[in-house]
Amino acid sequence: MASKFSSILSAKGKALKECQSGIAAIEFALIAPVLIIFLFGVIEGSDALSRSRQVTLAANTLADLVSQENELLVSDADDLFDGIEQIAAPSGGTISIKLVSVIKDPLGNNIVHWSRDNSGNTPYLPGTPYNKLATSTLIDDGASIIVGEIDYRYTSKLSRIVMPAIRFHRTATRWPRRSVRVQLCRYKGLCTT
Repeated sequence: MASKFSSILSAKGKALKECQSGIAAIEFALIAPVLIIFLFGVIEGSDALSRSRQVTLAANTLADLVSQENELLVSDADDLFDGIEQIAAPSGGTISIKLVSVIKDPLGNNIVHWSRDNSGNTPYLPGTPYNKLATSTLIDDGASIIVGEIDYRYTSKLSRIVMPAIRFHRTATRWPRRSVRVQLCRYKGLCTT
Protein backbone atom coordinates (compact mmCIF):
# COMPACT_ATOMS: atom_id res chain seq x y z
CA MET A 1 0.00 0.00 0.00
CA ALA A 2 2.80 2.39 0.90
CA SER A 3 4.61 1.76 -2.34
CA LYS A 4 1.39 2.35 -4.31
CA PHE A 5 0.85 5.66 -2.45
CA SER A 6 4.43 6.82 -3.08
CA SER A 7 4.15 5.98 -6.78
CA ILE A 8 0.96 8.09 -6.99
CA LEU A 9 2.73 11.01 -5.26
CA SER A 10 5.72 10.60 -7.53
CA ALA A 11 3.50 10.73 -10.61
CA LYS A 12 1.67 13.81 -9.28
CA GLY A 13 5.01 15.50 -8.45
CA LYS A 14 6.25 14.98 -12.00
CA ALA A 15 3.00 16.40 -13.34
CA LEU A 16 3.32 19.46 -11.10
CA LYS A 17 6.92 20.02 -12.18
CA GLU A 18 6.00 19.80 -15.82
CA CYS A 19 2.95 22.06 -15.48
CA GLN A 20 4.06 25.70 -15.92
CA SER A 21 0.92 27.34 -17.29
CA GLY A 22 0.36 29.65 -14.30
CA ILE A 23 3.97 30.66 -13.61
CA ALA A 24 3.96 33.61 -16.01
CA ALA A 25 0.78 34.96 -14.43
CA ILE A 26 2.27 34.68 -10.95
CA GLU A 27 5.51 36.38 -12.04
CA PHE A 28 3.52 39.18 -13.66
CA ALA A 29 1.41 39.61 -10.51
CA LEU A 30 4.58 40.01 -8.45
CA ILE A 31 6.45 42.35 -10.83
CA ALA A 32 3.60 44.50 -12.23
CA PRO A 33 3.00 46.64 -9.10
CA VAL A 34 6.69 47.50 -8.90
CA LEU A 35 6.81 48.45 -12.58
CA ILE A 36 3.64 50.53 -12.32
CA ILE A 37 4.97 52.43 -9.29
CA PHE A 38 8.26 52.99 -11.13
CA LEU A 39 6.41 54.29 -14.22
CA PHE A 40 4.35 56.79 -12.22
CA GLY A 41 7.47 57.82 -10.29
CA VAL A 42 9.26 58.65 -13.54
CA ILE A 43 6.24 60.61 -14.81
CA GLU A 44 5.91 62.55 -11.54
CA GLY A 45 9.64 63.22 -11.31
CA SER A 46 9.89 64.54 -14.85
CA ASP A 47 6.83 66.75 -14.35
CA ALA A 48 8.29 68.21 -11.14
CA LEU A 49 11.66 68.79 -12.84
CA SER A 50 9.93 70.52 -15.74
CA ARG A 51 8.01 72.76 -13.33
CA SER A 52 11.23 73.60 -11.46
CA ARG A 53 12.83 74.71 -14.74
CA GLN A 54 9.79 76.83 -15.59
CA VAL A 55 10.00 78.62 -12.24
CA THR A 56 13.73 79.29 -12.75
CA LEU A 57 13.07 80.59 -16.28
CA ALA A 58 10.26 82.82 -14.99
CA ALA A 59 12.43 84.37 -12.25
CA ASN A 60 15.23 85.10 -14.73
CA THR A 61 12.78 86.51 -17.28
CA LEU A 62 11.19 88.80 -14.68
CA ALA A 63 14.50 90.28 -13.52
CA ASP A 64 15.84 90.53 -17.07
CA LEU A 65 12.83 92.37 -18.51
CA VAL A 66 12.66 94.88 -15.67
CA SER A 67 16.41 95.56 -15.79
CA GLN A 68 16.03 96.76 -19.39
CA GLU A 69 13.80 99.68 -18.39
CA ASN A 70 14.48 103.20 -17.08
CA GLU A 71 11.01 103.46 -15.57
CA LEU A 72 8.49 100.74 -14.82
CA LEU A 73 4.85 101.73 -14.60
CA VAL A 74 2.79 99.91 -11.95
CA SER A 75 0.32 98.86 -14.66
CA ASP A 76 3.20 97.43 -16.74
CA ALA A 77 4.48 95.53 -13.68
CA ASP A 78 1.02 94.01 -13.18
CA ASP A 79 0.93 92.93 -16.84
CA LEU A 80 4.43 91.48 -16.44
CA PHE A 81 3.29 89.48 -13.40
CA ASP A 82 0.42 88.01 -15.45
CA GLY A 83 2.88 86.86 -18.12
CA ILE A 84 5.30 85.45 -15.56
CA GLU A 85 2.47 83.48 -13.94
CA GLN A 86 1.77 81.90 -17.33
CA ILE A 87 5.43 80.85 -17.64
CA ALA A 88 5.84 79.51 -14.09
CA ALA A 89 2.38 78.05 -13.48
CA PRO A 90 0.51 77.53 -16.74
CA SER A 91 -1.95 75.12 -15.11
CA GLY A 92 -2.53 77.21 -12.01
CA GLY A 93 -1.31 76.67 -8.50
CA THR A 94 -0.23 78.87 -5.62
CA ILE A 95 2.38 81.35 -6.83
CA SER A 96 3.91 84.41 -5.23
CA ILE A 97 5.94 86.81 -7.38
CA LYS A 98 7.94 89.68 -5.90
CA LEU A 99 9.93 92.33 -7.70
CA VAL A 100 12.41 94.36 -5.66
CA SER A 101 14.86 97.17 -6.38
CA VAL A 102 17.71 97.11 -3.86
CA ILE A 103 20.11 100.01 -3.20
CA LYS A 104 22.83 100.77 -0.66
CA ASP A 105 22.24 103.16 2.20
CA PRO A 106 24.98 105.65 3.29
CA LEU A 107 26.41 103.01 5.65
CA GLY A 108 26.74 100.45 2.83
CA ASN A 109 23.82 98.22 3.87
CA ASN A 110 21.38 96.79 1.31
CA ILE A 111 17.97 98.41 1.63
CA VAL A 112 14.77 98.28 -0.39
CA HIS A 113 14.36 101.07 -2.95
CA TRP A 114 10.89 99.87 -4.02
CA SER A 115 9.01 96.58 -4.26
CA ARG A 116 5.86 95.17 -5.82
CA ASP A 117 4.20 91.74 -5.85
CA ASN A 118 1.62 90.00 -8.00
CA SER A 119 -1.11 90.81 -5.46
CA GLY A 120 -0.60 94.56 -6.03
CA ASN A 121 1.03 95.04 -2.62
CA THR A 122 4.39 96.31 -1.38
CA PRO A 123 6.00 93.20 0.15
CA TYR A 124 9.06 95.11 1.44
CA LEU A 125 8.74 98.67 2.66
CA PRO A 126 11.15 101.20 1.13
CA GLY A 127 14.17 101.80 3.34
CA THR A 128 13.94 98.47 5.17
CA PRO A 129 16.96 96.14 5.16
CA TYR A 130 17.09 93.53 2.42
CA ASN A 131 19.19 90.56 3.53
CA LYS A 132 18.36 88.04 0.81
CA LEU A 133 21.25 88.92 -1.50
CA ALA A 134 24.52 87.03 -1.46
CA THR A 135 27.26 88.90 0.40
CA SER A 136 29.35 88.97 -2.77
CA THR A 137 26.68 90.98 -4.66
CA LEU A 138 28.11 94.35 -5.67
CA ILE A 139 25.93 97.43 -5.76
CA ASP A 140 27.63 100.70 -6.66
CA ASP A 141 26.80 103.89 -4.77
CA GLY A 142 23.75 105.50 -6.35
CA ALA A 143 22.94 102.33 -8.32
CA SER A 144 20.47 99.53 -7.74
CA ILE A 145 20.01 95.87 -8.47
CA ILE A 146 16.73 94.27 -9.56
CA VAL A 147 15.65 91.12 -7.73
CA GLY A 148 12.90 88.80 -8.95
CA GLU A 149 11.59 86.30 -6.40
CA ILE A 150 9.17 83.51 -7.22
CA ASP A 151 7.69 81.09 -4.71
CA TYR A 152 5.58 78.32 -6.25
CA ARG A 153 3.86 75.36 -4.60
CA TYR A 154 3.70 72.46 -7.03
CA THR A 155 0.99 69.89 -6.45
CA SER A 156 1.11 66.74 -8.54
CA LYS A 157 -1.97 65.89 -10.56
CA LEU A 158 -1.46 62.15 -10.18
CA SER A 159 -0.39 61.80 -6.58
CA ARG A 160 -2.12 64.59 -4.67
CA ILE A 161 -3.20 62.17 -1.98
CA VAL A 162 0.14 60.40 -1.60
CA MET A 163 2.64 63.23 -2.05
CA PRO A 164 2.58 66.67 -0.39
CA ALA A 165 3.14 69.87 -2.36
CA ILE A 166 6.71 70.70 -3.37
CA ARG A 167 7.87 74.29 -2.82
CA PHE A 168 10.02 75.87 -5.51
CA HIS A 169 11.65 79.17 -4.54
CA ARG A 170 13.83 80.93 -7.09
CA THR A 171 15.57 84.30 -7.02
CA ALA A 172 17.21 86.07 -9.94
CA THR A 173 19.18 89.34 -9.90
CA ARG A 174 20.12 91.76 -12.68
CA TRP A 175 21.81 95.15 -12.77
CA PRO A 176 19.88 97.83 -14.67
CA ARG A 177 21.13 98.18 -18.23
CA ARG A 178 19.86 101.56 -19.42
CA SER A 179 20.19 103.57 -16.20
CA VAL A 180 21.76 103.22 -12.78
CA ARG A 181 18.34 102.69 -11.18
CA VAL A 182 15.02 101.47 -12.48
CA GLN A 183 12.27 103.70 -11.12
CA LEU A 184 8.80 102.41 -10.24
CA CYS A 185 6.16 104.89 -11.43
CA ARG A 186 2.48 105.08 -10.50
CA TYR A 187 1.99 107.32 -13.55
CA LYS A 188 4.36 108.88 -16.06
CA GLY A 189 6.39 111.41 -14.07
CA LEU A 190 5.28 110.18 -10.61
CA CYS A 191 8.17 107.85 -9.79
CA THR A 192 10.29 106.71 -6.86
CA THR A 193 13.42 108.73 -6.08
